[in-house]
Parts: sequence; structure tokens; C-alpha cells
Amino acid sequence: MATHPRWLLGPILALGLVAAGCSNGGPTSGVAPRSSGSSSGFPVTLTDDNGVKVTLASPPQRIVTFAPSMTEILFGLGEGNRVVGVSGSSDNYPPAAKRVERIGAGEFGTEPNIEKVVSLHPDLFLYAFAGTASWMSRLRSLGIPVFTAISTSFPDLLHDIRTVGGLIGRSQAAGALTSRMQRSAATTERAVAASPAETCFFEEGYGPAVYTVGPGSFIYDLLRRAGCDPVTSGAKTAYPQWSVEALVKENPDVYLVDSESGGSISDVRRRPGFDALAAVKDGRVFLVNGDLVARPGPRVVEGLAALAKDLHPGAFG
Repeated sequence: MATHPRWLLGPILALGLVAAGCSNGGPTSGVAPRSSGSSSGFPVTLTDDNGVKVTLASPPQRIVTFAPSMTEILFGLGEGNRVVGVSGSSDNYPPAAKRVERIGAGEFGTEPNIEKVVSLHPDLFLYAFAGTASWMSRLRSLGIPVFTAISTSFPDLLHDIRTVGGLIGRSQAAGALTSRMQRSAATTERAVAASPAETCFFEEGYGPAVYTVGPGSFIYDLLRRAGCDPVTSGAKTAYPQWSVEALVKENPDVYLVDSESGGSISDVRRRPGFDALAAVKDGRVFLVNGDLVARPGPRVVEGLAALAKDLHPGAFG
């Protein structure tokens, strides 16, 4: 299970690879948040998506989130007051998240600043991407539990939200949130169910190659649910590189551009070879809010609805 870090897209491209949330106010690192979460059911032991077993004796009160999706989940559960550290500027929703201490280190903020994390005295560190790193071991050696939840599909996201809810003593809130998300997604999927799937291509990045999504990625699952038949269904990886020649040959009905790709609809139209695409000729190139589709959190149901409306506008009146 692997998710592409949204805030790593810029650095990767540079190297040639390329919810509705409830705000409780932004905490300051010097002030401990109020006690929150039910202590019943603790201690709790859960195994994360990297296979690491984490035990918490009581509900964590000071949490660092090193993924914007995790930040949104905590706020979505009504527990933004417990978030004392976030990864960086990408943690921009809800607005209160912008006021939380940023702990990303290095030029791109792809690793946490260990000293800054320790200074925040967290009792839980939440991460959302595949793989292990030396900094995880360092944090654990300092007594800070690191828990990773990696969402590769919408059902997986619902499971991960419930898992995080159980980890912080907010299982009931997590159940209510995921039920609302399920109902919203079901409404969107029913709206497009009667329409034939449209072939589509989702652009993650461009320059000079095209970067996209394949089976196993979170966005790919959303595309299928929104009534798309992705032309990248045969991709061998979750985030493949795609040639313009292959794209022209597959000729998708709809071309979707991630807002984080750095391109615009007019840019796509002007690219060499893209004028041969049916989606360009028919005016079916759409810019998609990347935060709503690439950030597995409560707002993905909004992203799913937006994708469905681009693909099947007639299904929504």
C-alpha cells in the first residue's frame, strides 16, 4: 500500500521523476491541549501499515502529523487542539492548521526536524506514506511512538480514519465521520452509475515527461468511482511515467490536470502533440483541485464529486 506524497511532487519533478474539518483552534507548542478522548479501551496496541506495532497507555494529547492528510483527519475528528506540530506549508486546511508549528527539515521538508519534534513533547507522531526511514527509528528511540496509515483506496481511507480514531480514543467520532463520507460517496457513485464510463487520463505532473496514476494509487480508485475508465489501467506501478505517443494512441475522452502539476488548461492545449487528443479538441480538459483528490482525508468526497461532474456533467443536471 503506497501513497504519493503530495508535498514531494515538486522535488521529484525537479529531479526529473517527478473536509470538511472541524477547527478547535491552533495550539501553541508551549501550551498543552486539554485532555481529550475516552480513556476506555486503553492501553491500546495496533499494528501500522509498515508492520510496526504501537502501544499507547492512554489517549495521546500532543500529536505531530507529518502528512497534510493526517492533519485534516485529526481536525475532521474534532481534535485539532491536539495537533502541536505539522509537516509544513502544505498543512493548510482547515485555516487553523496554518498556525500550528511546522517541523519539516531540509530544503524540501521531507524529513522532520528531530530536535523541534522533541521540543514539542508529543506522545504520538502520525505519518501517511510507505517505507521506513532512520528518523523513524530515532524518534522511537526517544520514546515517541510513530504510527503510519497508508490509504490506497476510498474504503482503505475509511478504515484508516477509524484506526486513527481508535488510536486517539475517538472511535465514536471516527465512526460518525466515516459514515457521512460513505453516504456522500454513495450519492456520487449512484449519480454516474447509469452512464457509460468515460476514458480519461489524470496528469500528476508534466515536464518534459507526463506523470500519472495507475492501479494501486488512491487517485486511480477515485477515478474509477467517479465513472472513469483510466487509459493507464495497464500501468505496472501506481505512479508511472507516460509518453505523449502512448497518450495520443489511447486518446482519452477526458484529460484531468492536477492543480499541483503547475500547468493550466491552456498550457495543455499548447503542448506539442496534444492537439491530436480528442479531449483537447472537444474542450474536455479540466483542472482538478489536487488537495481534494490526492490528500486522503475527509474532503476526498468533495474531490470525488468534482471528478464525477467533470466526467459526467449530464448526471448532475
